[in-house]
Amino acid sequence: MGLVKYLTKRFFAILVTISLVLAVGYVLIYISPGTFYSAANMGQGLSQLQVSDPALYTQYLNSLNSRYGLNQPLIEQVGKYVWHSLSFNFGTSFQNPSVPIVHQLASALPISAILAFGAIGLAVALGVPLGVLAALKRNTWLDSALTSVSMVGQAIPAFVLAVLLVLVFGVWFPGILPVSGWGNFGEAVLPIVALSAGNVAVVTRYTRGSMVEALRQDYVRTAEAKGIPYRRVVLRHALRNSLVALVTVIGPTFAFTVLSTVWVEQIFTIPGLGTLLATAFQNKDVPMSITSVYILSLLIVGMNLVVDLLYRVMDPRVKLE
Repeated sequence: MGLVKYLTKRFFAILVTISLVLAVGYVLIYISPGTFYSAANMGQGLSQLQVSDPALYTQYLNSLNSRYGLNQPLIEQVGKYVWHSLSFNFGTSFQNPSVPIVHQLASALPISAILAFGAIGLAVALGVPLGVLAALKRNTWLDSALTSVSMVGQAIPAFVLAVLLVLVFGVWFPGILPVSGWGNFGEAVLPIVALSAGNVAVVTRYTRGSMVEALRQDYVRTAEAKGIPYRRVVLRHALRNSLVALVTVIGPTFAFTVLSTVWVEQIFTIPGLGTLLATAFQNKDVPMSITSVYILSLLIVGMNLVVDLLYRVMDPRVKLE
């Protein structure tokens, strides 16, 4: 019953958070320089009429205002948009009004999900062993080297590393790995590497710190005194408890990874959610802009909820409140 109560509270908290994100995002775009419908798109739409009657232009503008609710008070626009978004009724975008936003998300969202989860998986697969190794060899040259490399990796933004990878594999050593497009495994390698480099550094540092602390605990000394093999002590006792603390880092790390896809996807010309978001903001496509922000926010808060539940599974002493 406690789990049901906790999930209910978290659901309402997520609902309020997402609603505020949508409302604030809508207002910020509303008051930003320019209009909802950019001058370029407006001019293109008007030029398609091929007539000289001013009344038809006015009729076209009125139809746009009516279609997107721009002729209503701002508070009413915000309320309706939040309600429609929460019910996954996103309507159509300004750039491509013939295709519903839901259909565009259906093709873009899985791509961004593959990149984000692939980057997190690679970070855990590499960062945990490196962190354990640094903890076991602490205060040695190997520990110093791994710590220094992890700090450098964490300091380099994902989009900078993406540009460097394009330079290396697109100019210096072309043909080894593709640097653009999407459709096969090879085209996902470089984007995932660019997104995971900083995450590997974070996971390595936190794993090392947790392992060093765990190896100093009394239960580790007791296990060693009982004659349990040192490898088993490290893997089954120290590492298991270290991973509990590491789980709490995955939530914020996933959030930064999701946001980084906006730049990385553009660099590698990947048609994911990040590219949709960037293109929508450049063209002042309000429906697509806010919808992309909504989906990104939903992914982040959803992942944070999963992390909290995993924390409870790994450590039964933790109470969900």
